[in-house]
Amino acid sequence: MKMSASAQTPVSTILQILRFAGIGLCATFVHVAVALAVGLVFQIGPMVANLAGFSVAFGVSFLGHARFTFRVDAPDVVHLRRFLALSACSLVLSSAITALATGLGASLAQAMICVGFIVPALSFIGARFWAFSDRATP
Repeated sequence: MKMSASAQTPVSTILQILRFAGIGLCATFVHVAVALAVGLVFQIGPMVANLAGFSVAFGVSFLGHARFTFRVDAPDVVHLRRFLALSACSLVLSSAITALATGLGASLAQAMICVGFIVPALSFIGARFWAFSDRATP
């Protein structure tokens, strides 16, 4: 049975963060593998191949987080819409961090380090307290 976010113990929160990271790594692997396979097999451009990979990875990420990370008994369209919105916000945030960091003189690698720490942390918070919460508000 799912515990509310506020009722979780520190240990259960750490385990949830580890599950979140594991699902994220799996989704990243699927994204890259599908993009490469689609690009190579169907000889399509990199942007279309990337979109195909992202789309499949989005499904893996949504289902994995809903069922495994946050243990939602019956994920529904509200959870899906929230997760889609959260994913879009994560993309905007990562783009903004990249633009800001490189605009201030950081290298792309330095910008990606910032993205790699900030975006997943905020995504976890958004997923835990909003996208997969039991709140009635869509």
